Amino acid sequence: MTEHTDRHLCDACLEREYETYRHARVHEAIDRNKEWTERFRIASWPRWDYSLESSTLTFSENGQPRVIADIVVTGSVHSNKWEWSWGNPHMPSESRDRMSAVRDFGEEKEWAPLTTLFLESNEYLGWEFTAIAAHLLGADAGYRCPDSDAPGNFVYVVTFNTRFVQ
Repeated sequence: MTEHTDRHLCDACLEREYETYRHARVHEAIDRNKEWTERFRIASWPRWDYSLESSTLTFSENGQPRVIADIVVTGSVHSNKWEWSWGNPHMPSESRDRMSAVRDFGEEKEWAPLTTLFLESNEYLGWEFTAIAAHLLGADAGYRCPDSDAPGNFVYVVTFNTRFVQ
């Protein structure tokens, strides 16, 4: 872990720097997700399920798993509030531990969006943070899973070790 150093940047400069970085990661994630979706034919599987207990995302057909990915939870949105998994005690410890690298990176850069546990959310925020996490953690892709019957509640994950199941 890098020791925190005062970079002497004004708030406006920090915000511009973060926005430039965020924008690049989102475009990188669009390409990464397109490649992953095509390679594993994600849209062709009629069902998907995620398990926090086993940290997996499974795509299936006729009750048979066809594609499985290991996952790390990036965060969740409930009632228009984003919560990072690194600070959520209800998330798997592996997700909290791995996502602490994103928080540490945010602390090093002095970027408040990556170090603030709860934030007001919109339809893009979870995708943006997941794009950043995918880049920093070297993930295959990012995915958004509805978290409950309430519209607008989601769990965002990054995937690793995606594989076909025979």
